[in-house]
Amino acid sequence: MSRIRAQAGPRGISPRRAWSRAVLLALLAVAGMAGSGCASTAPTALARAQSRAESADRLLPVAREDSLLAAEQSLPTGARVGLWARRFLAADGVRYLFGPSPDGYVAERELVRDHRQDCISLLYRCTELARARDHDDAVAIALRTRFAGAEPDSVVDAQGRVDYEHPSHLDYSLDMIRSGHWGADVTAAVGAAAVDTVGTSRYPAGSFAYVPKTKLDEAALREGDVVWFVLDPDVASARKLRDQYGLVIGHVGLVIVEDGQAWLAHAAVSGLSGWYEGGTVVKVPLREYLARVERFAGVMVTRF
Repeated sequence: MSRIRAQAGPRGISPRRAWSRAVLLALLAVAGMAGSGCASTAPTALARAQSRAESADRLLPVAREDSLLAAEQSLPTGARVGLWARRFLAADGVRYLFGPSPDGYVAERELVRDHRQDCISLLYRCTELARARDHDDAVAIALRTRFAGAEPDSVVDAQGRVDYEHPSHLDYSLDMIRSGHWGADVTAAVGAAAVDTVGTSRYPAGSFAYVPKTKLDEAALREGDVVWFVLDPDVASARKLRDQYGLVIGHVGLVIVEDGQAWLAHAAVSGLSGWYEGGTVVKVPLREYLARVERFAGVMVTRF
């Protein structure tokens, strides 16, 4: 009897059983704390970005946006891009603001800033919403595409803001085209494409092709196509952008088709006499725009 008691703990419980009981009680205590809200997990980078976007400057209330997204899930992506372009065209209070300018989406490090648009942010939002299941999914798509290949933790801060200076952000439109995140390159299918023979300080001559403005087959364009305007090296202002900044693309917009005619929906900083005053999201027949704006030699086109 004395030997048995020498190997036992209080009330005859062995040390091993007493230790196991203590571990079990500790685990139950932790579980109880979590259930009562005393323990919590920090929100993920995606959750932080989604929370910030939900309370951002939005074109539509979240509930209305989600309702539209749910109702349009069966439509082709291009058709959905066109619908969102039309919504931005019809909305009140949308003004042009270059992203890096004070209060712009880049300067403020926002994913959603719907009433302040430049040509790239309009492309972002229309194509993100067109592919999304709901407003949160649109934010997830934004992070996957605007910051291609980056982990959300590397680009989203504690307040849900994003870092447009991060190396993963695609700063050049030709890189955006080549990434495939904004549709497949269908340039060769919409006209007689020509290889660029001049190049830029970033992209060598012969490394890309585009459709000269007089060779574009308008009938080949579809609702929701993305039109990227190629800078004309024979125009001094456009050549400067090529040589000093390496740019190929000087502007971007979205195709909407009305009565069989391709129209350009885009965020315009300035006016086009007879069509619009600028400073907001506007539309104009694509043919008219190409004929009137001399700094562009032609277009590249991507399609969802």
